[in-house]
Amino acid sequence: MLRNFFEGLGDIFTASFKILPVIGDQVNRIFMLVIASGLIYWVLQMRKHKAKGEK
Repeated sequence: MLRNFFEGLGDIFTASFKILPVIGDQVNRIFMLVIASGLIYWVLQMRKHKAKGEK
């Protein structure tokens, strides 16, 4: 049962590798935007905590 799960997961990843060249560099840009927006949000929240005197 577990073997079927991991083989299916491997098949999904293999199929995604065939799709990624078609998408091109857009995937990298999406990842960069998501990570950058998360970091900006985190820094802003930390500044709010610091202004309130919290650790």
